[in-house]
Amino acid sequence: MVEKLLRIENNRLLIILAILSLIFAFSSPSFGEKILVFDEANLLLEDEEESLNLKANNLSDKYNMDIVIVTTNDTMGKSSRDFADDYFDYGGFGVGEDYSGILFLIDMDNGEAYISTTGIAIRYLTDERIESILDLVFDNGLIDGDYYGAAVGFLKGTEDYLEKGIPSNQYNEPEKPREKNTLTVLDFILSLIGGIVAGGIFLFSIKSKYKFRRARKLYSYGTNSFVNFTRNEDRLLDTFVTHRIIPKSRNTSGSTSGRSTTHRSSSGRTHGGGGRKF
Repeated sequence: MVEKLLRIENNRLLIILAILSLIFAFSSPSFGEKILVFDEANLLLEDEEESLNLKANNLSDKYNMDIVIVTTNDTMGKSSRDFADDYFDYGGFGVGEDYSGILFLIDMDNGEAYISTTGIAIRYLTDERIESILDLVFDNGLIDGDYYGAAVGFLKGTEDYLEKGIPSNQYNEPEKPREKNTLTVLDFILSLIGGIVAGGIFLFSIKSKYKFRRARKLYSYGTNSFVNFTRNEDRLLDTFVTHRIIPKSRNTSGSTSGRSTTHRSSSGRTHGGGGRKF
């Protein structure tokens, strides 16, 4: 009988604890939110981090993509671009089969603000739009140390362009691979020999021109020169005017305004993006 009563009391206690846990969970403002802000460089206050996380979640849910904000003091020897791409890829972010999302990085190690795009976000944020968002990031206090304001500027600019939609002239353009210039030992030897031969030929030709050259007699300009002045008149016979419409030059800058330059990250995924030093 005693064991039965204890069992009943334990069940009641478990039920009460479960109810309290649910009440606490549902009353929490962060219930159901993803963690999308990672302040690894400790640049934000706790309430600033919570505010940014809420804004990022709302924007992510609205446009069905992960919008992540990261700060760091150590990129482990990587560039800002590589660090941002890898953080997104290996952090498990991205929505859908194309892993759509945007990551904003404040890199204190390399001193750069960088925006990485993936999936459908590449088409929304063209190169030109990314530069415009970075303008907002800097105008909102990045250089002055207002990192919260800079992140808010990023979210504001991103939201504006997501609302405008994909530009009608948008296109993806893979970046051109950088050519690797390698100089072999044979190339060095051939270049050295060629330089010596060319230099020798040039030196020999110069010396042959100036060696044993006789001095020329000075020209007697006083006795052998003369000046003859003649009168010349120009008469206007007739005039006519031609009218021609000069077409205005077309502005070709729009041909690149819709470009989204893409590259491959270490994971093999396609990313867009851009950054700016501070």
